[in-house]
Amino acid sequence: MNPPTPGLPETAFKAISLVGPSGSGKTELICRLLSWFGSQGLKIAVLKHSHKSSLGDEGKDTGRFRRAGASTVALAAPGLLQITRVCPEDPPLPAVLEALSAGVDLILVEGYKSGPLPKIVVMASSKEPLPDYPQTIALVCREPLTAPLPVFFPHQAPELGAFILERLGRS
Repeated sequence: MNPPTPGLPETAFKAISLVGPSGSGKTELICRLLSWFGSQGLKIAVLKHSHKSSLGDEGKDTGRFRRAGASTVALAAPGLLQITRVCPEDPPLPAVLEALSAGVDLILVEGYKSGPLPKIVVMASSKEPLPDYPQTIALVCREPLTAPLPVFFPHQAPELGAFILERLGRS
């Protein structure tokens, strides 16, 4: 298992970040991993980091509540509980991981490319230069790629999932 990272809670040891340019296939890869982890009986949380604060709730009651000043808005429906907290700035990653960690085995994070979590870089093409993100542990590319790190194809969710579990000390 990785040594503790200063400033990160213990829950960070069950989180891994998938990063890459827009359109590289991060979301599709996360969906494939979710399916595989689910078949292994694991409960997974997903955190998507965005630079946009729109939730797509324009014209909906929840959006009206947020714009009217609610600090927290919840939507409950059969099989769903969605809670939105309004923050004055980008919430700190450790606090978000802590909030998501209850009852899950692993947190998949889409984004935080300069953050402190171990990263899997999803590349759109093998012609791209290898990125230099901190704590990169593997690469995913649609094309064959020679690199000093493990390389997976997007369809290799079982192999990548096993790699993630082993890397996080959860095999």
